Amino acid sequence: MGTESAWPGGRKVAALVTVALELWSPGHWPAYAPMAAAWPLPGVDDTHSASWVDYGVTTGIRRLLDVLGDLPATVGVNGLVAERHPGTVLAVHEAGHEIAAHSWAQDVVPALLDVDAERANIRRCTDALRQVTGVRPTGWLSPRATGSRDTDGLLAEAGYRWTGDHCDHELPQVLSTAHGPLVSLMHGDHSDVRDTAAGPYAYRDLHRALLDELLAAPGPGVFRLTVHAHVAGRPLLAGMVGQILDHLRESGDVWVATHAQLAEHVLAQRGGTP
Repeated sequence: MGTESAWPGGRKVAALVTVALELWSPGHWPAYAPMAAAWPLPGVDDTHSASWVDYGVTTGIRRLLDVLGDLPATVGVNGLVAERHPGTVLAVHEAGHEIAAHSWAQDVVPALLDVDAERANIRRCTDALRQVTGVRPTGWLSPRATGSRDTDGLLAEAGYRWTGDHCDHELPQVLSTAHGPLVSLMHGDHSDVRDTAAGPYAYRDLHRALLDELLAAPGPGVFRLTVHAHVAGRPLLAGMVGQILDHLRESGDVWVATHAQLAEHVLAQRGGTP
């Protein structure tokens, strides 16, 4: 996608807000959970870290929905979340946000699966989300943003339109697969999981400065805000996310879009040609 392209309305920057709504399978938990990182307990189930993650589906996502207000987001949802918390996933859908598939669980990483297992994982996750919302997801985000060498083709084969697994281009790319085109939308460089060591206020200021930089640079550009319901859904950081979103609202040259909207815009411009 060349620099001659413009976003709808001639706006300079497209903004993608991504919310990850995640769970780990029984017996698994994130290594970055506060107690898991500070005080690992090898050989036992880390019930504290599993409970820390559950905050996202019980509490954090509701707070983030309030913070988002009228701005559309893409919410990457594990199939396991849809199975265990269908009402929560339905609430996200009914609030007008895009539901993207995010593997069955965070410990089910496509790069670790063979082709048949990966195809089954895509189908299982797709079916779980469609059963809850009545709408088939058109986008995919792998845990750790780490697909296999087969993922793009398997997604296109399953009818997906975009992937968030590649991070080699700032602007969207149309990938060629044996099953048709697939739009690549780069994952955000900054995340609440990695970039809050300096504190919530520095996290807010980083994103506001990033948006200002994109608006000042030659266009088009893409601003990305990626948060996790179990991390940024907690009160203080959610407040900082709200202030970042207010900055988006106040910047008139920004098109806030879901990943699906951006992908379809790119495909329409390219006529589906890689």
